Amino acid sequence: MSAATLSRPDFTSPFAGSKVTFPRLLVSEWRKLWSLRSTWWVLGIAVVIMIGFALIFSAAFTSFVADNADAQGEIAAAGGIPPTTFITAGYQFATLVAASLGAIAMTGEHSTGMIRATLSAAPTRLPVLWAKITVIAVVSFVVIAVSTAIAYLVTHPVLANHDITVDLGDGEQLRSLIGVPLYVMVVAVLAVAVGTLVRNTPGTIVIVVGMFFLVPSIIGTIAGVTNAAWAQNLNKWLPSAAGERIITQVGSGASVNGPGGPGTSLPLFDAWQGFGVLGLYTVVLVAFAALVLKRRDA
Repeated sequence: MSAATLSRPDFTSPFAGSKVTFPRLLVSEWRKLWSLRSTWWVLGIAVVIMIGFALIFSAAFTSFVADNADAQGEIAAAGGIPPTTFITAGYQFATLVAASLGAIAMTGEHSTGMIRATLSAAPTRLPVLWAKITVIAVVSFVVIAVSTAIAYLVTHPVLANHDITVDLGDGEQLRSLIGVPLYVMVVAVLAVAVGTLVRNTPGTIVIVVGMFFLVPSIIGTIAGVTNAAWAQNLNKWLPSAAGERIITQVGSGASVNGPGGPGTSLPLFDAWQGFGVLGLYTVVLVAFAALVLKRRDA
């Protein structure tokens, strides 16, 4: 007596025949980004930093001038503090957080080995890089732009009591506010490029921190203390010093190189020229990353 055997039906993938197009890669990268718990944490921290620093800086300043009757007049006589400085107070730390997001977006796949499946699905490879850059650029720009808008709204009542208001009709002030999400977006894209080259999350973050925080502080201090021409020229061409010009305002008294830099007395690019220099560095790094991604084994 022979037993009857069951025949297994042929499996047909619902995606059979589907082409891996760039819009589908965008959807894939979008879902991968938001499926990571770290994405929610990183972006949440960036929002808290932008709004929190704006509130803390505004409250501290208004409390100071309230306790010192002559302080506001003396500050105004010394050139004053641009109103946008209160709103953009947290942009440097938000930049670091957004750069971490850009690094994780690329290096996370290398650490799990998922990059092999991704590149197998898109063997031409470069569309994967373009999709990651597009998603990171859009997410970082929108999140920081919304955070900046909220920071403006929550600090307005605090500052208005001391006759400090942001004039959105003023070109320099508007440029400073729009410059925050633009600057953060470009640095996040640059971090994607560095992550493609390094393939390691801690290494990528260390390089970005060195480029935008450590080296500018050292070079800015040397340039300010020694007045050496080479140091001043080098400081002018640093990615952070050039790119931050879109946020800082000439004569604002705000340091362009972070807490350690002497800042405004040093020769610097104009706002959009400086942002263009940062963009040029980013384009070169992205091009190099594309070349390496195309030629190196996954």
